[in-house]
Amino acid sequence: MKKTLLCLVLCLCFALPAFAESTPYQLPVDFSGGYKAPDENYTQDTYEDESLSVRMEKRDIDGVRYDIAWIKMASPTQLRTAVAGQPNEVVTKMPGSMSRALNAVVAINGEFYTQRKDGLIYRQGVPFRYDLNHRKDILVIDEAGDLHVFLANDSRTQEMMDFLQAGHAIVNAFTFGPALVKDGQFLPIPESYSVRDDGTARGLFDSCLPSPRMVVAQTGPLEYVFVEAEGRSAISKGVTTDQMGQFMVSLGVQTAYCVDGGNSCIMFFHGKYYDSTYKENEREISDIIYVCSAVPDGGK
Repeated sequence: MKKTLLCLVLCLCFALPAFAESTPYQLPVDFSGGYKAPDENYTQDTYEDESLSVRMEKRDIDGVRYDIAWIKMASPTQLRTAVAGQPNEVVTKMPGSMSRALNAVVAINGEFYTQRKDGLIYRQGVPFRYDLNHRKDILVIDEAGDLHVFLANDSRTQEMMDFLQAGHAIVNAFTFGPALVKDGQFLPIPESYSVRDDGTARGLFDSCLPSPRMVVAQTGPLEYVFVEAEGRSAISKGVTTDQMGQFMVSLGVQTAYCVDGGNSCIMFFHGKYYDSTYKENEREISDIIYVCSAVPDGGK
């Protein structure tokens, strides 16, 4: 079954995503950035143009600072990823530099995929790896910009085959997790869950420890929310994985997935830190997730 899935993925991996509903705001599915967002379209906590609406929010709850980006887009091509080097090249860059170079309106850290050797990893329609680790949940972003989580269980391979045979394209794929919410339902983390190559059980190692967390989530068609729970600081103690999942459910998301947390957590808005991170704490990482304007006024 796993070989069948791999063959199917390999057959489809070079097919470019087909966007069923064309809009005037399509961006190329590649590693180029978005159009430069005019400064006058920003307020302190919002951004608005014909293709993109962003509302930033901070919430302080029970000693935890949550940084939230509410996002509505005109085209699925505006939800993008970027890497520091070439595919699978062990290169890192400051996420702020990547964010600004790509004209990101909002950007967050990715999964720091170069720290591991496994996973189903895609970026902007380009396949990097096909190693389906049975201990890890997978997040796939398809041609419509929809988020799909495939849980680390015995039925996952068939579910992914059905997904691909239904004609969906993989635009971005992540192997980190865990998945926190699926179909609007909270997913408690299994004790056997691990993001470590040595098989260390994350349920025992990490999920019970309050830490910084970063989550990408979907609330509806072309509507998303990025959420960072700050941690390890005087203003915010961090959260456990299950606490983060419960918070995401309270926001009304349909799908939510953890990317890298801890010292990798960082959120940018209008090219500046939106969280409490400052320059001395910014860590070089391998990849980011971001959204951008698709209005060409002013050019790229």
